[in-house]
Amino acid sequence: WRKLAWPLFPVVTAMLILCYFMPPVNDAHRWIFIGSFQFQPSELAKFSLVLLFSHLLVSNEKKLGRFRYGIFPFAVVLGVYAGLIVKEPHLSATILLVVVGGLPMKWIAAAGGIAAAGVAAIMLVPSLHERAMERITIWKNPASDPLGTGYQILQSLYAIGSGGMFGLGLGQSRQKNLYLPEEHNDFIFSVVCEELGFVGALVILILFALLITRGYWIALHCRDRYSFLVATGISTLLAIQVALNVAVVTNTIPCTGISLPFFSYGGTALWIELTEMGI
Repeated sequence: WRKLAWPLFPVVTAMLILCYFMPPVNDAHRWIFIGSFQFQPSELAKFSLVLLFSHLLVSNEKKLGRFRYGIFPFAVVLGVYAGLIVKEPHLSATILLVVVGGLPMKWIAAAGGIAAAGVAAIMLVPSLHERAMERITIWKNPASDPLGTGYQILQSLYAIGSGGMFGLGLGQSRQKNLYLPEEHNDFIFSVVCEELGFVGALVILILFALLITRGYWIALHCRDRYSFLVATGISTLLAIQVALNVAVVTNTIPCTGISLPFFSYGGTALWIELTEMGI
């Protein structure tokens, strides 16, 4: 797998660029279409990032305190991927990988300061500021616009609440019948709560926790540093996606699109996730 770290980078980059020449789906260029087959390169980019960052961390292990080795190559790789995938949710996993790999705290602090300054600058743009404040307002009070921007999260909460303690039964969800948007993808956990109830949802979260914990246990028992970083990266990606998805559908954080591993509809994501589990 380490031999694929660098060769995979230009391949994934080319695939991400190719997406812009493909027909849009909901005004988004995220898929490559070959006949009836479609593929989403952004999912492969997450996996590629884990392999490549792990390789860079191991190769430059004793020189990470220098900008040339500890920041620059990571910034270039992440900049290329992030520039082509505006909404890719793997930044937190990337930061954690860098921390685990031994990056000095002064670089982490500097990166955090730059990120904070960037967010502040973006918020000064009227249109972006207005959009951000609208999301925060809806997050605090979805009922303020029940038929507009607050509709999806309200329907999600209705689904979760109607499940009660033990749920309506597998396949018996009512909210998935054209009430809850994206019920098969980003908001699948709401349907799980409605059909299996609090108890069933809790069991699923416990299973996720056990799987993630097992991933870190495997990482800690790896015989070399590269394997340790790959196992850590894969486990962290899984943990972040689960945490963010559940937080969004329960309105714990402002709404943003992110799938639930192994549950949300999507062949590319499932294929990559199963590959990661195999590794």
